[in-house]
Amino acid sequence: MLEPRLWPGWPLVLRWLLSPLVAGIVLGVVWWLAAPGGRLYGDGSDYQQWLPRDLVFAGLAALAGLVVVVFVVRAHLRFGFAARYLAALVGSVIGSLLMWLTGTGLGQVLGSSRKDPSVDGSAFGLDALSALALWPAIVAVVILALVTVLWSPPARR
Repeated sequence: MLEPRLWPGWPLVLRWLLSPLVAGIVLGVVWWLAAPGGRLYGDGSDYQQWLPRDLVFAGLAALAGLVVVVFVVRAHLRFGFAARYLAALVGSVIGSLLMWLTGTGLGQVLGSSRKDPSVDGSAFGLDALSALALWPAIVAVVILALVTVLWSPPARR
């Protein structure tokens, strides 16, 4: 029986894909714990705390994007960078979604502090859904910059 040949770099690409996914779940828990109206502090029915809740999400997403970017830049000169870039970008998109779903899911299952059912938006969640794009956008911009600045055309024969 013939054994299927896999690309030799697939474990590395899988790591680039799975690391942001795990980070997204962990950051979702941190967001649920740390944001106003989450588990630890704040009043979910106070509309003045809804913006800080979204800003905590955006800050955590930006931090995650910067961490991924640091690893992308460090690994740029190694072979197979295109597959790693794509895996890091796809992992960042899914990681951002997992961060949002984990935080809101924990808010629904385990509850948030002082949720008022009569007030729309008092349940723990993300009102500014555009913050979901922050993590992958940071990664995409840096990847685009790296490819644009450091790309060299193939030599003519």
